[in-house]
Amino acid sequence: MIIKAEQTYSRETPIRLRLVAAAIKHMKVPAAMDQLRFMRKKAAETMLKVFKQAVANAKHNANISIESLTIKEIIVGEGPHYKRIQPVSRGRAHAILKRTSHVRVVLESTEIAKPVKAEKAQAVKLEDETKTDIKTESKKEEKKAVKLPSAQTANIKAPKMRQQQRLVTTRKTGEK
Repeated sequence: MIIKAEQTYSRETPIRLRLVAAAIKHMKVPAAMDQLRFMRKKAAETMLKVFKQAVANAKHNANISIESLTIKEIIVGEGPHYKRIQPVSRGRAHAILKRTSHVRVVLESTEIAKPVKAEKAQAVKLEDETKTDIKTESKKEEKKAVKLPSAQTANIKAPKMRQQQRLVTTRKTGEK
């Protein structure tokens, strides 16, 4: 079974991430994660986060243990560059490229994926049903709340109508 995880637009250069990726390329996942924890590079933290995502995907989606996972491939690609300038003498500017990168980790499992337990799936369905019941009840309450202001606005309009009728009657009599 193949498990993937990806982090895009990481604010590190691809060259630095590729150095870290080369150091852990053909290891088992627990050994690679231990190696990343003790590396003194900022890129190792980013790579460790991607590995944690992949392990979480394996546990949650396919119910696979971490010991059976191996690294199939690590791909570090270039992302967009942030273009900045450095002012220099005589009113000129030098370009600065702040590079970003995309990291993709593909893990492979030796064991067969176990199906997610039916009890968990039923619990999720029950939670969804209760959420929809709550939503329908709240919609009914909103409709009731909408009806009340319309009745209040009718009461507010009545005094205005009376004021208009008074103006009409005063004009006929000639009073101001």
